[in-house]
This record gives sequence, structure tokens and C-alpha cells, in this order.
Amino acid sequence: MLRRRVAPLFVILLATPLFVLLFSTSPDLSNETELVHRMAELRERLHHAEMLNQERLQDVVVLSHKFKVLTKPGMANLTGNIAAHLSVETRELLDNMSSGSQDLHLPSVYSYLPHLLHIPDATSPAFKLSKGRHSATMVMGVPTVKRQVQSYLLTTLQNLIDSMTLEEQTQCIIVVFIAEWDLDYVRQVASQLERKFGEHLNSGLLEVISPPESFYPNFEKLRLTLGDPMERVRWRTKQNLDFAFLMMYAQPKGTFYVQLEDDIQTKKGYIATMKKFALQKTAEKKNWFVLDFCQLGFIGKMFKCVELPFLIQYFIMFFNDKPVDWLLDYLIQTKICNLDKDTVSSV
Repeated sequence: MLRRRVAPLFVILLATPLFVLLFSTSPDLSNETELVHRMAELRERLHHAEMLNQERLQDVVVLSHKFKVLTKPGMANLTGNIAAHLSVETRELLDNMSSGSQDLHLPSVYSYLPHLLHIPDATSPAFKLSKGRHSATMVMGVPTVKRQVQSYLLTTLQNLIDSMTLEEQTQCIIVVFIAEWDLDYVRQVASQLERKFGEHLNSGLLEVISPPESFYPNFEKLRLTLGDPMERVRWRTKQNLDFAFLMMYAQPKGTFYVQLEDDIQTKKGYIATMKKFALQKTAEKKNWFVLDFCQLGFIGKMFKCVELPFLIQYFIMFFNDKPVDWLLDYLIQTKICNLDKDTVSSV
């Protein structure tokens, strides 16, 4: 009888260390997932750094072409012999950069908005309130216009900020884009934001810009399209160019860009949710172009900042032709979808 009692006890005592060992050596999947997401974030940040480096290279190439024109025979006298004031190293660098053939004319924004060639300040904000924060994880664009009845901008911004953690507030940028040309009105809105969100403006979380009227073409010369009245054509044309301007400003500032509106509400943890989903797609090596966190129009659409030039150029090319959400659909169909897939399954 005693042996029967001792045998089970002996088995239990023998098995206990094995169970403890198995439990203590089981992999921590949460730490592994976090590591995978960190690697994915580093990969996206590297792509963004490469994009910025490429943009600087483009600036050098443009400068070299201008230098080549200025140093042509007959031009040196008109410019006061600019080359004579440059160092030998600078002249050699520019000579090497500009020695290629000019048989090809590369298209640019000026091809579609030629009036910008004559207005140097047209591509700079008419109003800017910024501390210059950069290298953000997420940049959110919030366009706003003057409303006839009530503005929800302050409520929306308060909700966006309150739904972030303190750490997220140091990793994000919210760009308020006041899409109006009346600078008195712009300054009025900016003053309201300074009074209510002074702390977040000073920290760099919040930025405010408005576009110059000179960025936009003559709206009296727009073509009537889609059977819309001219007032509707002007409105959607301006919105296309508003979004392009906002994205051009936001592109160098962070890794991901999210398009929002000035009358939305978010849930607690929305930043973590969007970031986790984006990094998971990257970690899985999914070639995504847009992630959709809202079914309403353009709201809640996330893009990689390195791919914003696709959108910017597309909006500028067809600013007079289609509404901005239609253009996004067409771009997705062209860039991502196969002929046998619809837009939803492609995204």
C-alpha cells in the first residue's frame, strides 16, 4: 500500500523540474514581435534617409545645369564672371556634374504649372508656424478651410493630441494646413491655435502653414470637366493642389504620412494601432502603397513619405480633371492592381 502511494509522488517530484524548465525556456513572443517591428521601422527610416539624400543630389544636378548655362561664352560677361569667384574644387565638381548631354528635357512640376517659373516664392508657404521638427515616425496632414457656420478644428486637434501618449507626442507631427489666401484670416486662426495649443506648437508636435495664392493657376482659365459647373471645377481643382502642397511640405519630415480632415474624432491608441499595422506589413515584406483606416473619402489614408511623390505628381498632372479621391483610386488601380483585381483587394 505504501509503495502505491510513493510511486505517484515520485513521478510528480521527478516531472516538476521538467515542467519548470519548459516554462522558463519558452520563447517570449511579445519581445520577438517588438524586435521585428523595430527592424521594420529602421528599414522604413533608411528608405526615407535615402530619399532625402536623392533629393539633395537632384538639387546639385539642377545647380550644375544652371552653372553650365551661366558659364557659356557670352554669358560670363553678363553675370560678372561668376566662375571666377568659385573655388577650384567647386568649379571642377560643377563641371563634372554638368558635362552630360542635354538632349533630353526632364519633366517637372513646372511642366504642369508653368506659372511657377516666374514666381520664386510660389512654392514656399505664405504663413508658417514651425519649430522645425523632423525625423518623425508619423506626419498627419489636417487641411482646413473657412466654414460658414462652425469650425471643428480646435476640437479635432484636441482629440488628436489627447488620444496620444506622451511618447507619441514626441514622435509625431500634426501639420495644420489653412487652405485660405486671406492672410488676416490665417493669422486669426493661428492666434487661436497659439492660445489653445501653445505648448504643442513650442514642442514641435503642431505646425501651421498656409499656401500662397501664387502657387495656384488662373482659375478663370480652367476647363469644364465631368459636366460640373465652373464653381465645382474650381473647388475640386483647388483641393487637388491643396493636397499636393501639403504633401510636398510633409514629405521630408517623417516616415509615414496620414491624410486627415478638420472634423474627425479618433480613438485612444490610434497612433499605436496604425504604426503597428504598417510595420507588420513591412516586416511581412508586403509591398503596400496605401493603408486605409477610414472608409470616408481621403480620410485616414496612410502612405510612406518616400512614395508621396507619386501622389503629388499625379495630383498636379490631373488637377483640372478629377476629384482627389477619384485620382487616388485611379493611381492605386494603375500602380498596384492587376487587371483581374479590384481596388479593395489590391490595397
